[in-house]
Amino acid sequence: MRVPFSWLEEFLPDLQASLLDRFMAAGKPDTTTLAFQPISELSQLLNGIGLEVDIIDVLPGAPTGVVVARVDEVQPIEGSDHLLKTQVSTANSQHTVVTGAPNTKAGMLTALAVPGTHLPAMNMIVDAREMVGVPSEGVLCSPKELGLYDYAGGLIEFGNDLNPGDALDELWPIETVIELEITPNRADAFSLLGVARDIAAKLGITLHHPAEGIPLADTSVETGYTVRVDTPDNCPRFTLAVIEGVQVAPSPLWLQRKLAAMGLRPRNNIVDITNYVTFELGHPSHAFDGDALVDKTLVVRNAQDGEQLRTLNDDELTLTNRDVVISMPTSAGSQDTQPISLAGVIGGLNDSVTEDTSNVALELAHWNPVTIRKTAKRYGISTDAHYRFERGVDPNLPPAASARAAQLIAELAGGTRHPGLIDVGGPKPLHQVAFRSERVKFLMDLDVPEADQKRYLSALGCNVDDSAVPWQVTAPSWRFDIAIEEDLIEEVSRMHGYDDIPDTIPQMSFVPPEHDVTHRTLRAQLATMGLQETITYAFTGPSELAAARAPEATVTLSHPQGIERSVLRTALYPGLLTAAKNNQREDRLALFEVGRVFAEHEREHLALLIQGTWVTGSWLAPVPVDFYVFKGLLEAFAELSGSELVLEPASADSAPHLHPGVSARVYWQHADGQTHDVGYMGRVHPRVEAAFDLPETYIAELKLPLDKLTRNFNDIARQPYAERDLAIVLPVEISYASLSHTVKQAAGSKLISLLPFDLYTGSNITEGHKSLALRLRFRDDSRALRDDEVDSFMANIMTAVRHAGYDIRS
Repeated sequence: MRVPFSWLEEFLPDLQASLLDRFMAAGKPDTTTLAFQPISELSQLLNGIGLEVDIIDVLPGAPTGVVVARVDEVQPIEGSDHLLKTQVSTANSQHTVVTGAPNTKAGMLTALAVPGTHLPAMNMIVDAREMVGVPSEGVLCSPKELGLYDYAGGLIEFGNDLNPGDALDELWPIETVIELEITPNRADAFSLLGVARDIAAKLGITLHHPAEGIPLADTSVETGYTVRVDTPDNCPRFTLAVIEGVQVAPSPLWLQRKLAAMGLRPRNNIVDITNYVTFELGHPSHAFDGDALVDKTLVVRNAQDGEQLRTLNDDELTLTNRDVVISMPTSAGSQDTQPISLAGVIGGLNDSVTEDTSNVALELAHWNPVTIRKTAKRYGISTDAHYRFERGVDPNLPPAASARAAQLIAELAGGTRHPGLIDVGGPKPLHQVAFRSERVKFLMDLDVPEADQKRYLSALGCNVDDSAVPWQVTAPSWRFDIAIEEDLIEEVSRMHGYDDIPDTIPQMSFVPPEHDVTHRTLRAQLATMGLQETITYAFTGPSELAAARAPEATVTLSHPQGIERSVLRTALYPGLLTAAKNNQREDRLALFEVGRVFAEHEREHLALLIQGTWVTGSWLAPVPVDFYVFKGLLEAFAELSGSELVLEPASADSAPHLHPGVSARVYWQHADGQTHDVGYMGRVHPRVEAAFDLPETYIAELKLPLDKLTRNFNDIARQPYAERDLAIVLPVEISYASLSHTVKQAAGSKLISLLPFDLYTGSNITEGHKSLALRLRFRDDSRALRDDEVDSFMANIMTAVRHAGYDIRS
């Protein structure tokens, strides 16, 4: 947001005096007024109230020696296709000047640089010379040649508020502009009024509201126009005012100067006023040529797919039904309408103000911010109007802003305000917040007297009822970001001064969160186990997903940086594989990542990757990474989580990115027996390894959060355990996980440990079978178990094993 200092002073007549008082009050004993710099003092104040100063820009004034001149005659020059011979007059002299500006016309007032004038913007000194045989006594200047604003497409044109011979450097002086970096929640500060209101509240000085005292139009008076809103969700309010008998002409110099300081090119008095009010009050508007509106009717509706609209910048848009348009009947008496404006974004070319406009229909509306943002992004259009509407404008401002703009149009264009106003939708009710003044001290540790708190809030536009506790504070319509008590505390704090917040650490008792939403504990556990955290791109490409055999993308970016970053990832492991590929020089990799994936639903996952040598040492033989090393790592991780790792063979269809013979489905099993399916682990499929040019690599991808149970701590057992061994003959395809499930169910609650200790195939074992030896331990916490009791447990187990179709090896 650009804030010209001279314009700001119109809102705050006492600004410089108040800034000087502030400077003197904060100064050292040797401080003098000679050191006072109002812009510097204002910048510090703005930073202190949350309106961060980004740039201070000093705009040059008009060059010395440039005067206002009237073009009296214009003649084409023979032998040239664009040069013109003009006769121009100043106060007491006439000059012959050659120009090629396309907008040159008799009767216009423009700028003449006489011979000897220095034009700093062009780094040239004007001299008298001959062009195509015609003497030229100076230069008729464009705004860019004068260094006033960036437009070189024609001569600068002045209104009738200036006279030939006026020295332009006296009329267009240097301007200082403060550019602010406004946060998105402070939509009210995207106007001079909003910034001035904050400064006035901070300094306790009078704010001059430019629309105050202007009579509002009467909604009960017919205007002769008709407005229909077919999509009230996208257009909660629409107003239309009428100004009759206008004359379109160049704007007065004061208006041109202000728009130039805002970075805009002045156009004409009507368009310039709509832009002026946008920056002054913060509410965009659009002026239609009233005589060009068929049946004097406007309809706000959703566009139809394929409808065309030619915009003010002469672009042809093909609309969709997600766009909102202002339309008018296609012909007199027709019920069909055609778009004439892309609502809240940009106006249409054919029905806006032209040089011949005599009646203006002035629209000010309140649009749905989400719709405006999506529409502007869809077409790549950025305008001052859309920038404000997408952040939110004051829904109750249109009548006052309309009156301000209509009055200016009537004054500067010689028209007459129609007394009526069309207002569809009406005002929005204000929001009330309960406020406890003592909470400022509690939350911010600031001692702000209640009287000051009330003064700050009132100066910001709030209605404060402090007759009871809590106070009832009604937020103004332009501060829709004030919704809860903490918002009001923030307003009091920034007005009082963030610099006064104590730098001591407040007393607090730390309570660990019930849910580790940032997975800090999980990250610490994995780092402790020797893995390094990795952060990869959430954006990826179809080729990377295909190479990794990951699920196809479901979310495609509308404006990607490139095809390799055109979709959102559906799994984490492709990013880890790419990271491993980029670190091939390392003989050992152990990586993990916690992040979001975007398949049918957005979810958080954990992915792990290991390869190379897991254990190295000078006296131990290196231990290469294999399936069992990886399984042991996951088991240790599960134990830290208060769970037990359970694996089942994974099918090739369920995990196509993993080796079909060296992969497993991962379950988290808790002490209460509940088992949760959390993902897959195993060796990367050889073809995927080849696609990423990787050696033997192991990965796992698990769904978060990994459910945990509260740990139960028991006394150390005082009773001995009874141990038994049992060898079971079963088909080789039967997994240990399946067998252990059968044994544990039959063993009963006294079984405290079950471990395999021997695997045998060979003589005396039927082909296609294996002998798996198990060691079982039983214990009762209250007494020693008798042998006959343990024998009974073992008998139950052997019965269950035989019932499952397996044999007991003697």
